[in-house]
Amino acid sequence: MLTKKKGILTGLLVVMMLFVAGCGSKESASGDSKKSLYFIPIVDTGAYWNPMKKGAEDAAKELGYTLITKTSPSAEPSKKEKHIGFIKEATAKDVAGIAVAPIEKKAFKDSIKTAVDKGIPVITFDADLENEADRTAYVGTDNVSAGKELGKQAAEEMKAKGITGGSIAIVCVDVAQPTMIDREKGLKEGFEEVYGKDAANFKFLATIQDNDQPSESKKQLEGYISANKDLVTVFSLGSEGPDVGVMSALESQGKAGEILHYGFDYTDTWLKGIDDGRITAIVDQDAYQIGYQVIENLAKAVEGEKIDTTIPIDVKYVKAADLETYGKEKSKIKTDTIESTEESK
Repeated sequence: MLTKKKGILTGLLVVMMLFVAGCGSKESASGDSKKSLYFIPIVDTGAYWNPMKKGAEDAAKELGYTLITKTSPSAEPSKKEKHIGFIKEATAKDVAGIAVAPIEKKAFKDSIKTAVDKGIPVITFDADLENEADRTAYVGTDNVSAGKELGKQAAEEMKAKGITGGSIAIVCVDVAQPTMIDREKGLKEGFEEVYGKDAANFKFLATIQDNDQPSESKKQLEGYISANKDLVTVFSLGSEGPDVGVMSALESQGKAGEILHYGFDYTDTWLKGIDDGRITAIVDQDAYQIGYQVIENLAKAVEGEKIDTTIPIDVKYVKAADLETYGKEKSKIKTDTIESTEESK
């Protein structure tokens, strides 16, 4: 009888221990989620996105948070839906905070607002939503202002070269992407501000979209060059597709150094076009600082600190002659990513 009672007591003790252990695991998981931040860039490779990811990782490590990077390849066919899914996943896990580069303004609104309404701070970066009330804050370049700076600088140089009219081409990754929309808007505003009434002598052709495929922008721009003998300037608004595509088209059509080319964001690709004039100048964003500031401010929001609704990062205008030196300075930023518990991609 005593042995039977002892067995029952032992069994009860084991059950209680398992119950306590289970509760402890639940609390630990919850605690972990409250120190986890989702970081959702459009991609995480390349001269722009890689340093940004590094900045985010450095800030998270310094502040004691676990950074979970989620993204997809640039050519992902369901990229928009996949990234919205990452936001929903983070919201369901009740993570501490979310940082996301929205691929479209309207499509990302509902998932971001759902997270914010649940009490999870969401910071947008690289691109923003239409209504700032739908997110906690935006960190990054004011793309309209950056585009305007590029438009003004280009117009000033074109005027100095005696260019008084002609066709202008714009090449981008996706005409529906918020960054591209804002950059093009600012570009035209800056151009018109410098040329004034004479801006009417120029014709902006329909914007080329290449979905980050250089062969596509090359083909379309070659068509523009053949059909528009008065093409004087091309603007590429970011990413390797347009950068490579435009420079390849200028080379294949024998227009290197004749048609001016202004770009957005530094990449080593530009170095190949300096000597023959396939790149004229660029505006560049401080990608590392964007990544760092995103996480630093997200941590502040998580901890209940009031932050500005917009945290701007300035751009720099760099002429072709200065690109090599500028690139060497940028390369000093280490872009090796942290080997952590990332659930990337």
